[in-house]
Amino acid sequence: MDRRDVILKYITKEKQGIEIGPFHSPLTPKRDGYNCLVMDVFDLATLKKMAKENVGISDEQCELLEDVDLLGSSTHIDKVVEQHGKLGQFDYLVSSHNFEHLPNPIRFLQGCAKVLKPGGMLSMAIPDRRACYDYFRSATPLSAWLEAYFADRNQPTLTQNFDEKWVRASYDHHGVPYGSFFRGAPPTAVTPAMTFERHFKEWEANAASNDREYEDAHCSVFTPSSFELLVRDCAYLGLIDFEIVEMSDSPGVDFFAHLRVATDPAALRPADYETLRNELLHRILDEAAETSTQGATARQKAAQPDVPPPQVEPAPVAAQAPLPPLPSALDSTLEQLRDIAARSAQRLEDINQALAQQLGDQHGQAAALAAAHEERQRLSDERQRLSDERQRLNDDVHRLNATVLAMQMSTSWKITAPLRRMMNAVRRMA
Repeated sequence: MDRRDVILKYITKEKQGIEIGPFHSPLTPKRDGYNCLVMDVFDLATLKKMAKENVGISDEQCELLEDVDLLGSSTHIDKVVEQHGKLGQFDYLVSSHNFEHLPNPIRFLQGCAKVLKPGGMLSMAIPDRRACYDYFRSATPLSAWLEAYFADRNQPTLTQNFDEKWVRASYDHHGVPYGSFFRGAPPTAVTPAMTFERHFKEWEANAASNDREYEDAHCSVFTPSSFELLVRDCAYLGLIDFEIVEMSDSPGVDFFAHLRVATDPAALRPADYETLRNELLHRILDEAAETSTQGATARQKAAQPDVPPPQVEPAPVAAQAPLPPLPSALDSTLEQLRDIAARSAQRLEDINQALAQQLGDQHGQAAALAAAHEERQRLSDERQRLSDERQRLNDDVHRLNATVLAMQMSTSWKITAPLRRMMNAVRRMA
């Protein structure tokens, strides 16, 4: 099941829905037969202008833009829908990479519950801080949501604007920085921007201004478990009427959440909530550890094959099995292992060079010719294939090196050392 299938798991073309801010990548387009309205804070003309000015968006993608049926802020989605006389008439809402931008998430969820029918579904794709530029930021606590709710906040705060840029991360892949990458990226390849001094001055200037423009930001930062805890806690407190139907993790930049308008209030306050909440809090700590250098080192060591320690054999050499056949067999095996390791290392280097070339070509094409979308996709698939092969060969090299080390540390290898020296002397004499 691909990303789109996961998001649309509870949606059919016959049902009536709203997609929030799809821009050039609608998941439920009318052209494909979906009975779905588009909501955005910008009208179609503005969206087309924004798309044309973005060199990373091709002409083909610009054609995917759909007319905006509901114009307004999704924070107040219920007010916008009410103007069209359609409150409580929708089966589903779809939101991909919008929720994290909302300055008042609780207010948004309250509005969604009014827009949907009882039992209606809210399906969302949300960026995971472990695989995007929020890498160095902490998961958002419930207090931040509550503060925004009680203040009836309508735009990001200066603090949120600063936080998004203060330690904004990028993943360095052969010299090309990426703000969205993948789970499990080597922590040493993820670095923060060194621009916080400039952003401090921006904060200072904006703090002294009485006329501050709206500046977008990731107002909330999540991992799957931290998001689930926030939603469940808000439901338990009676602030929202959504229950979690399903959470889906992924190795990529986002995770997926399906929330349903509860028809039974008791479902929002389960009897075992203390146990569930404890499990979620511990999972949040586990998820946070995934991006630490210590955690990555521990996982790398755990992935290495176990090499048994050398066995100490107290018996004298004379009591060992016959030795003459061993030297040539060991020499031959070791030579084969070294040859395989050398060829694997060379193949690994070739793959590294190929990946660098492919990525460089892709990046150059994206900047110079946005219309080469199909070629970029092909290069991306090829890059993934090469990356997988590189990882496999890298594992082979580690395993073979470990085998060689184990052989050299073994008792048999040590006790046959004199025989190998004698055989080498005989070969030189010959």
